[in-house]
Amino acid sequence: MKNVKLKFIGLGYKSIYQANIFIYDKYNNLIYEGQTYNGNILLSLKPNKSYKLIARLNNNMLCTILYVGRYNNYTLCFNQEQIENNITLKLVDYYYNLPIERGEITLWPKT
Repeated sequence: MKNVKLKFIGLGYKSIYQANIFIYDKYNNLIYEGQTYNGNILLSLKPNKSYKLIARLNNNMLCTILYVGRYNNYTLCFNQEQIENNITLKLVDYYYNLPIERGEITLWPKT
């Protein structure tokens, strides 16, 4: 068995917006079912074997064949255009830790 790390680009942070992973062997038997954490998943797979990988996030599905060769790290990417990431920020005062209700924030300068 070989330790393999799968990294998925386009997922959320920690346990938010993570993909459900299904891995099947060549006989179409489900050998792994789990969820990513921070866009990563660690597995123990047999080397020099092919596996069918299905990753689901909301209504998006990534289906591919994964060959476990000499590398330990594999990177896969979800289609960025189909994934909706909602970000909520709570902005508080540095000194008093009170919420800021009005104002302007510049994230980067205009060019």
